[in-house]
Amino acid sequence: MGNINQDNSSVVVPLGHGDPSHFPSFRTTPAAEDAIVDALRSAKHNCYATTVGILPARRAIADYLNRDLSYKLTPGDVYLTIGCNQAIEVVTAVLSRPGANIFLPRPGYPHYEPWCAYNHLEMRHYDLLPKKGWEVDVDAVETLADENTAAMVIINPGNPCWNVCSYEHLNKAKHACFTFRI
Repeated sequence: MGNINQDNSSVVVPLGHGDPSHFPSFRTTPAAEDAIVDALRSAKHNCYATTVGILPARRAIADYLNRDLSYKLTPGDVYLTIGCNQAIEVVTAVLSRPGANIFLPRPGYPHYEPWCAYNHLEMRHYDLLPKKGWEVDVDAVETLADENTAAMVIINPGNPCWNVCSYEHLNKAKHACFTFRI
């Protein structure tokens, strides 16, 4: 933001700011506002929620995901977090084991690195290729992967590049990362 030409009167929306309520052009839908008011007035939810998320929300997510799965999820299979950063914290803790490594995109969302370090996960960075629409460098991924690779982070749509990888490209990246296990 510090590099903006002050003589240019164009409106600039900083896309790196994740709170839409900060900008008047992004308003919460009245249906969501009404649902919150109804929940508050009902007094059914005036307490701490369960740490894995409330049952109706977990049930709705399981039902939604079950439309495309060959197996069925239950609400007990769904764990909700209070946001991206808590999700990163939980997932990196789950993946942590002696010698494990994780692939992180470069450029990528910075909150993965401190949690990987905290959980003793070796970080291996793979590049996103700007001349190819910020696709994963699949050839580099193949050279980085080994039997200790626990996960590959793919942010789709991408942050900070806002790329959207095709289904075919995501499959190529997954195959490049995990072929050694087949």
